[in-house]
Amino acid sequence: MHLVTGRIGAGKSMLGSVLAGLIRPDSGQVVLEDCGSRILLMQFPEYQVTGASLSAEAASWGVMGTEPVFSLLGAKTGSQDPFSLSRGELKRLMLACVFAKDPDVLVLDEPYASLDEEAKGILTELIEARRGMTVVFSHESEFAPQTAVTWRMERGGLVRE
Repeated sequence: MHLVTGRIGAGKSMLGSVLAGLIRPDSGQVVLEDCGSRILLMQFPEYQVTGASLSAEAASWGVMGTEPVFSLLGAKTGSQDPFSLSRGELKRLMLACVFAKDPDVLVLDEPYASLDEEAKGILTELIEARRGMTVVFSHESEFAPQTAVTWRMERGGLVRE
């Protein structure tokens, strides 16, 4: 598990998009060997909503919405409009979807934002239990797993702490 910190505007979200394979870097390269699936969960979950209902949103991620992680995170499914949820509730839904999907590489941009203390603890446990590569971009480093390799974005590069 890797934790990337840095000031606002340092390029963390851009690096997350590169790691997820959504964009190519202007220079250099990112090599992920033996990597199949990659998922990026953006900082603002409402930017990724594609379903007209909570159940349709789960289905859009290729999950049922009945996986144990949904209950663990208190994520709802059903006919309710995703945009009727609070940002924290929507974040729980999106986190449940990506953890149920269990990609080889999971990139989480500010995953602790909008979550209460209990959910932050559960998220840390989920991250610790993952087998695949997890890269967390966060200003809330106090919640990251103690085993995280910590990096700081600085002057367009990464510095290991």
